[in-house]
Amino acid sequence: MTYPIYHLDFETFQQAIPEFKGISPFMQIPFQYSLHIEHEDGKLEHHEFLADDSVDPREELAKKLCNDIPRDVTVLTYNKHFEKGVIKKLASEYKEYSSHLLAISDNIKDLMAPFQKKQYISPSMMGSYSIKYVLPALVPDMKDAYESLEGVQNGTDAMSAFATLSSLDTDEKQKMRSSLLEYCKLDTLAMVKILEELKRVVDD
Repeated sequence: MTYPIYHLDFETFQQAIPEFKGISPFMQIPFQYSLHIEHEDGKLEHHEFLADDSVDPREELAKKLCNDIPRDVTVLTYNKHFEKGVIKKLASEYKEYSSHLLAISDNIKDLMAPFQKKQYISPSMMGSYSIKYVLPALVPDMKDAYESLEGVQNGTDAMSAFATLSSLDTDEKQKMRSSLLEYCKLDTLAMVKILEELKRVVDD
């Protein structure tokens, strides 16, 4: 991997009865992402996107993703097959951004791989390579990070929260949007901290 490293995480939702053109039943529709940019000196930048409710979020998300991530940088995800699938679907739908999106996809590395391949094992991971188990195992100071979030603590919560935004009043909607942003931001911050610990183990 080369610096800067772009830590990326998407949130998606599904529709049984598609409301938007080009959507099939239960297709993963990206509505949000968090991006932590890690520089070699340890400096972090954070970018994020959260779509408005009741509109097709895909084209705006694709455009912003291309603005936020250059073509030729290392992109790190946790479970690359999911993120690559989302990006390739966007590339097939929006030809204007297709080349850039596919370049991003080609540069994706998978932080989950060393845990999935059992190259790093800890009893506190309880046999799981989910980031929700890996984070507290490697970074004990963050063991309660997800549980302490208000409103949205996992991907299922995020999917449900976004689906209900249109039914909320202004104050409730803003509170839920803040919860969605905090949750997705934690996912990419968790990746930064996990990578930091892996590098420390290798250096030792």
